[in-house]
Amino acid sequence: MSEKLKVAIISSLTGGLGHYNAHLAKPLSKYCTPKFITYPQLDLLGTPTNRITDAFIRDKIKWPRFDIKEGNPESIVNIVDYLKKRKIYIVNVHIATTVKRKITYFMTFIKYAKEHANIKFVFTLHDVFPFDEDRKLTKLLSSFYSMADYITVGNKPEQQKLIRHFKISERKISIVPHGIYNLFDNNDYSKSLARSYLGVPNNINTLLFFGFLREYKGFDYLIKAAKILKQKKHNFAIYVASGLKYTSKELVRRYLRMIKKLDLEKQFILNLNYLDTSDIEAVFKASDLVVLPYTHASQSGVMMMAFGFKKPVIITDTFADKKWVNNKAGLVAKNKDANDLAKKIIQLIKDQEQLAKMGTYGYRYSIENLNWDLIAKKYFDIFNKLN
Repeated sequence: MSEKLKVAIISSLTGGLGHYNAHLAKPLSKYCTPKFITYPQLDLLGTPTNRITDAFIRDKIKWPRFDIKEGNPESIVNIVDYLKKRKIYIVNVHIATTVKRKITYFMTFIKYAKEHANIKFVFTLHDVFPFDEDRKLTKLLSSFYSMADYITVGNKPEQQKLIRHFKISERKISIVPHGIYNLFDNNDYSKSLARSYLGVPNNINTLLFFGFLREYKGFDYLIKAAKILKQKKHNFAIYVASGLKYTSKELVRRYLRMIKKLDLEKQFILNLNYLDTSDIEAVFKASDLVVLPYTHASQSGVMMMAFGFKKPVIITDTFADKKWVNNKAGLVAKNKDANDLAKKIIQLIKDQEQLAKMGTYGYRYSIENLNWDLIAKKYFDIFNKLN
């Protein structure tokens, strides 16, 4: 029996990328032998550690290497020596905020690896363009993306951005959609138990806003929509589960001032502390629907979490998934339009039967079309083609 293809996966193993790779790891291992290489992480005291700090990710990804050290050029040599020793000649780099902020390190690493080990690189772009404060890096991306032997993106619009703005040949690009996050539900909570645990009243419609507070996520439009719901005397609460790691203090202050100015402090339940992965189930189980009022979007792990918990979504028309989501797994609101967002929220919370039906559809569609076995096979076919 021939040996499985060996592949190195270079990625952050915290937050969204950690959750992505934790879902991908086992299905991918059916086709090839993946070795994960990541950064030293920070424990709760802020001390660097060669250990995955998130228990969920740690359970799914075994024996990663913590070799990526931006401040130590010698780490580049060490990683390439390791790859050569283990005869790993395909490397898949998952690129989001972290890599873009360390772009000079990675460009040096890739150049050295190609010259000294003939390694082929597959870039997985979770967003083609940087968001918010990282936009200043855009001018460097053309040189960076040209270093890839192959690139995967999550959908057709992202593929077109690569072709149009970065002159990448369509032959070097494959679409690998984001998979459903269906491993967070341990059946530890019912809806009522989750609400009791989080302090959410049982007798109100609860909307969830989940994820880091960043300007492009359109939280201000959700606040304005909440004012409309209150004026129309709807019984609701908005639970905000949002870490502040990538959020400026001024942006947080602006949102808090808006909530206070519009007299919405009773309608918003704010959990702005670090959310342990073990609490994800409670947060989604306590909610009736998930609202993603993003002003621009490529793909969304939060949406795939919602479908994993059979929760309908309200997204904006910036989402590439809007065609299959609209009127089936949720509703689509006009971008940057608080009035339309409020209208769509009201439409859903008035019909509990529709909420349940849409949640079930989103789950079934994702399990059939966006499951991780299909995604792992797509990755393997790409790796195998380059081998």
